[in-house]
Formats: sequence, structure tokens, C-alpha cells
Amino acid sequence: MEKRKYRLLLFMVLVVNTAVIGIWYWQKLEQKIPNHIYFFQNQVERNAKIDFNMFGVEEPQSVPVSALGSYQAELKLFGLFHYKNIKFDVIEEEKVMPSGRAVGLYIQSDGVMVLGTAKVQGKDGMSYEPAKDILQPGDTIYRVEGKSVKNIDEVVDAIDGSGKKRITLGVRRNGNAIRVKVDAIQGKDGAYRLGIWLREDTEGIGTLAFVTSKNQYAALGHGVTDIDTGKVIPLEKGTVYPAQIEDIRKGKRGTPGELVGSVVLGKNNCIGTIESNTGLGITGSIQNQEYAYREEDAMPIGLKQDVKKGKAWIQCQLGTKLERFEISIEEIHINSKGNKGMVVKMTDQKLLSRTGGIVQGMSGAPIIQNGKVIGAITHVFVNDPTGGYGTFIENML
Repeated sequence: MEKRKYRLLLFMVLVVNTAVIGIWYWQKLEQKIPNHIYFFQNQVERNAKIDFNMFGVEEPQSVPVSALGSYQAELKLFGLFHYKNIKFDVIEEEKVMPSGRAVGLYIQSDGVMVLGTAKVQGKDGMSYEPAKDILQPGDTIYRVEGKSVKNIDEVVDAIDGSGKKRITLGVRRNGNAIRVKVDAIQGKDGAYRLGIWLREDTEGIGTLAFVTSKNQYAALGHGVTDIDTGKVIPLEKGTVYPAQIEDIRKGKRGTPGELVGSVVLGKNNCIGTIESNTGLGITGSIQNQEYAYREEDAMPIGLKQDVKKGKAWIQCQLGTKLERFEISIEEIHINSKGNKGMVVKMTDQKLLSRTGGIVQGMSGAPIIQNGKVIGAITHVFVNDPTGGYGTFIENML
């Protein structure tokens, strides 16, 4: 009986160890093998087929391709067991001009953003909060009583001019269009109010990451969000202007630093338009020759499979000119779907002495490794400003 118990115990230990090793192996594969990947056409033509051995798979798995487009490959473990399907896109090889210049951003939202609700005093002298639990921070109002609205004045005029107590609003919430009804409160002055805080536009300073040969640019590497709600601002239109860095607030543990600057506004100073604002950054067109693509400054693109741990560089503007600073790529998250594909650390003492590490306004600084533009800085670690995240360049194209 004792021997049987001992054998059972050994068997259970073996099962547990096998399971642990299996989970460990599975996690290592997930870290090495992408779910979605890009390849350049001429790279494919040179190699005739795509070899997944570059990701550390002991048994190479290859898929032949012949043209631009999207493909899918089945990856099997040990050539027998289905592991996953991998999507890959074959794209034309191109160069981009890394920038790093500070720019001013002006974004007008597609509709009017709700920051929160508030109490209002009615004609009877009582306090009411009519929009509470109906409207949420981050909602965008785009219609009032069926009428399109683009700014706060239009919202106020549409509410007061409707002559109705119950107001129907067209609202975008988390990407969905909905209709809500709010009972307006008439004040002692006779005007109707909903008790909502609103914002219609946002301004700030960021960093231009790169410009393509078609004078399309990408910046920031993350979306422009509302400072109060933290939501990505839905874009109606936007413009980009020159910015001057006037001061640097040095970062320290628990308190991110900041680039302090001024923006030169005005139609004559506009250097480009903003055409999209997503969680992966802003993109648009450059219209000013000073910021336009120059072939002599262009570099090849390095896709995520080209990124290696170790030394790299960032290019950014901390004063009146562009400078390069050495960094280290500490981790590579090849299956990252967002803007945190790389963990980076600032190692250049000149940069650390001036900024303390990554500071606000530096998002978008291009990352260069082995003569290729591989991505851009996106975030700083609040508790360690010498470190942060970067995104892969294919996420910004």
C-alpha cells in the first residue's frame, strides 16, 4: 500500500512538472512567434520564401510567396500538431525620413466632448443635475434635436432654441452612435440648461516621428487624449504648427518631466494637417517645405523582426536643434497590438542630465537601430523616468 501511494505521488509530481514545462514552452513560443507580421516584397523575392526560424523556432517553417498582398500560414509544432495561423502582409519596401522635431498640435473634435455633469439652479430656486447617469465623461455630442453641432455655442443655442423641456441628443460613446433624452432645466433667466461640462478642441506639443516620400507623416505613437477624460479625441479636423522648446522640466521618480514650449499659430504658419487620431498616434500630410521629405536624410524601415535587444538611438529636439541620444532596447514584445512593443531605457548621460529620462512631449521621437527607423518612443515609466515604451514603426505607417 505504501509503495502504491509513493508511486502515485511520483506520478503526480511527473504530471505537474510536465504541465509546468509545457506551459513554460508555450509561453516562450508566444513571445517569439508573431500572430501578424509584415515583409518587404524584395526581401521575399530574394529569399524565395519566408523562414520562421528567425524567431527562434528550432524546426524552420517556411511559406513561399510571390506577390504583394495578405497571406496566412499554418504553423505546426514538430511538423505534426497545429499551433496557430499566422497572418503576414507583403508590402513594398520604402524609406522614411526620421524627424524628431517638436510640433504644436491643434485638434478640433468631431462633435463636442462631455467632461462631466454639474448641478444647475432651476427657476424655482432648487438645484438639479439633469444629465447625471445619462451622459458620461468622454461622450461626444454631435446632434441636438436632430441638428448637427460642432462647437459649444451651437450646442447651447440648439438646446435653448428648441423650446423643449426634453432634449434628444445624438451621442457617440465607445465608438457607437446612440440617442439619449435629457430633461432640460429652465433657469431664472429663462434659458434651458442640461448641466454638462463641454470641450470642443485641444492643443499641445508633441514630436514628429517621420515623414514618408509622399509627405505623409506620423507623430506621437499614441493618441491625443482629453486631459480630463483620458479618452482619445474623435477628430473633426486638425492642424500642425512649428513649436519652440523653451524649457525642460526634469523628470524624477513619481513625477514625469515635460518639454515646455510655445507654438506659432496662424494660417500662414501651418505646416500640415491632421487626418487621423487613433491609439497608435496621429497621421496627416506635410505642406511646409522645411518639414518635407528629403531623400538625403531618409533611412530604410526596420520591421519588428529586425529589432534587436541592445544599443539604439533616438532623435529629438530639446532646444533649437535636433540631437541623437543613445538608448538601450531591453525587451521586445513581438505580439504587442498597441503602442508598447518595446521596453527602452535611456542610457545617454547627456540626455539624463538634461531631462532625467523620457519626458512628456518626447512621445514620437524616432528610434533608430542599425541604420533603420524601427519605431518611436510612446510612454515613460512614472516610477522610473529613465525607462518607458516604444512602438514598432509598422503600427504608425
